[in-house]
Amino acid sequence: MGFSENIQNSMEYANHAFKSFGSWFVLILLYAVMFAGTVMLILGTIFMLATLLAVMTPAFSSAVDSAMMTGSMMTDPAFAILTSVSIVLFILGTIVTILAGIFIYGFMMRVYRGGELSLNNWGKMFVEGILAMIILFIYMIPYIVISTLVALGPMDNMAYLIIVGMIIPIIILIISIMVGMMGVIKFAKEEKFGAAFHVKELFSLIANIGWLRYLGYWILLGLIVSVAELVLLCIPFAGCILLVAAMPFIMIVTARFFANLYDSALPAVTE
Repeated sequence: MGFSENIQNSMEYANHAFKSFGSWFVLILLYAVMFAGTVMLILGTIFMLATLLAVMTPAFSSAVDSAMMTGSMMTDPAFAILTSVSIVLFILGTIVTILAGIFIYGFMMRVYRGGELSLNNWGKMFVEGILAMIILFIYMIPYIVISTLVALGPMDNMAYLIIVGMIIPIIILIISIMVGMMGVIKFAKEEKFGAAFHVKELFSLIANIGWLRYLGYWILLGLIVSVAELVLLCIPFAGCILLVAAMPFIMIVTARFFANLYDSALPAVTE
């Protein structure tokens, strides 16, 4: 299946994904919640960094020394409020973002399976979302381990920094994501957690698609989605709202695109 044919098929699938707007509204709401959680997480992080930076600056340090002498250290209302708000925003934003992301990942499993979509059995959706995240994390372990080991090497050596410190981890990251995505799709279709780690079958699937073709499709689709999102964000005032409203459609098209790639390679593997 060619790229344009796959995109067209995926968009047709997304157009007929639901029979009513109610299901689209629920997905839009999920993305809105995740967007709000992400904003809270970012603000909390910024406030914490601002507080830490203020503590580390010489001017603040001398002020702290004076406060210690007068017994009023950390009792300044503005400092206490900023610290409390940053912690609350960070924790709340993290929880909200993760919870919304779990349900979205759980719904993606249904897109990978194909057929008519439905927003029911939220418990199963939640569990499958968690399992999908675990699968992706497990596939990222080699990259995490190698990146950590590489960082312990002579990073001041330019050749080491470019070849070992950058190129090798990037290659491992790309392979991990490519194989991990196919593992998640296999898990979604077979509904067996262990199926996601049939690495030999996954490599055969990707080989049938073509590693460079798979990578090229992945990059090209990513560019198209990024441009579409950037165009929406450039719209004054309503850009963010339109982007959140469009995210469910973009997610379904993207997920179906990779599911189609998986299906196109499957017959050759099972022969």
